[in-house]
Amino acid sequence: MSKVRSVFILAGLLAVLLAGCGPASAVIAPVLPTATLPPTAAPTATATATPVPVCDAAQTPEFGDYATWTLVNDHPIPGHETQVNIYVDDLSKDIYLSASGASFPTCARIVKTHLLSATSDEITAVTVMAKMPAGYDPAHNDWWWGMFTPDGKTALMSGKVSVCIDCHEDAADADYVFSSKVMDELKK
Repeated sequence: MSKVRSVFILAGLLAVLLAGCGPASAVIAPVLPTATLPPTAAPTATATATPVPVCDAAQTPEFGDYATWTLVNDHPIPGHETQVNIYVDDLSKDIYLSASGASFPTCARIVKTHLLSATSDEITAVTVMAKMPAGYDPAHNDWWWGMFTPDGKTALMSGKVSVCIDCHEDAADADYVFSSKVMDELKK
């Protein structure tokens, strides 16, 4: 028999016994055990701002949701000796679209999908740039570089990739990002 049930039975018996000892009009309520529950935490406010992605040079930056980011170009444009679409996350968006050449914030991410042709949606590779915390690669403004298979799951090369750095060296004065060149291409 459960402990709670036993307490109720005892309280009921005690009430019957005590009722027999007093005047008929007296009603004695049984005393029921009480439990003290631990205090609950006060509800916390839910953040409405876009969460800042975690960026750590020891891990591949998260970019699996890039298709939900801002698509910079409305049609494929030349890039990486093929046609590309460029996606920027919320941290990159304003700086990229302004083509100001300003330095991108830590954890900013830019993704390019390489396409089979200007008229094809078939992705042949995915390249990623992610701004790491200060000190990762100060000589190249702390950018992390990666080239992945079309599904974005397998890195073909990543980290301080010399072929990426060498190409983007031409944009060193714009934080290694060709946004000005891209915006000019979109005006054509």
